[in-house]
Amino acid sequence: MGRFDSLTGKRPGSQKENLPTSRTEQTVKRIIDLHESVLGGMKNVLQNAMALGEELLKIKEDLGHGNWIPWIEQNLPFSERSARNYITIFKNKELLNRQPIADLKSAIKFLSDGTQEEKEINPKENQDPKILYKRFHHGEKLSQKEKIILKEFLVIEKEKILTKAKQKINEIENELQSLKL
Repeated sequence: MGRFDSLTGKRPGSQKENLPTSRTEQTVKRIIDLHESVLGGMKNVLQNAMALGEELLKIKEDLGHGNWIPWIEQNLPFSERSARNYITIFKNKELLNRQPIADLKSAIKFLSDGTQEEKEINPKENQDPKILYKRFHHGEKLSQKEKIILKEFLVIEKEKILTKAKQKINEIENELQSLKL
């Protein structure tokens, strides 16, 4: 696909010919259309990649053990590794939606912080922010994802404290007003 094909070429869903007849054919067509959309450099590339990952994950779960890679090789114009990347993007959509990530490569790089072996043996996803805070105070090095979780937690905690402090200040000011001498 050329540099400007996304502007002048076909768009996913714009062609009515050769409509698939079965659910599997429809799903394969949707996956391929989403993949082409991602490659086309559309503005919402991450949202398309997330939707593609969601579709792929559903298919993977439906196929059962041992059928996933052969299904990809038979039906899709991209590799199993690309499929895994799309699924990873979908599974981490909440985290990615909070980041200023401009393209698909940046998203994949961001999500692959650390080595694959380390992630599989010792996953650190969904960490409790309070535990991350203790680890941070003890001088442990945090991954990029952990830093983001901790930063978000600390911003929320700061806001809670400020809100309580403002309420207390208002109470004291009201009491001072009622004490007019």
